[in-house]
Amino acid sequence: MGGISFFKVPQHRVFNYQPRYYDPEKERREQRRKELGLADDDEANAEYSVGSLIRGGAMRSRHDHFSQKMQSQKRRSQFTLILLIAGLSVVAYYLIRDYLDVFIQVIFG
Repeated sequence: MGGISFFKVPQHRVFNYQPRYYDPEKERREQRRKELGLADDDEANAEYSVGSLIRGGAMRSRHDHFSQKMQSQKRRSQFTLILLIAGLSVVAYYLIRDYLDVFIQVIFG
């Protein structure tokens, strides 16, 4: 059964992206830095991998949305709990206030 499947599983797509924009000023600056022996910062030297910018942005965006959603749910549940405790306290206060003498008579009667 391992080799038989009823559904076609899509294959991973890889795109061969080659930028077409050429910046002669940037080339001149890089050549001058090489001649002077200056080190570039790490971000400029970091090698680009396919999808690295998209994947990182999506993960951060998803994490931020999830944490905001969790915070709002936590706040909402805390507010609901406070309202529930306040409501039960009010009901208990009125029951005790109105029926305290009845309870005492029944118990010590």
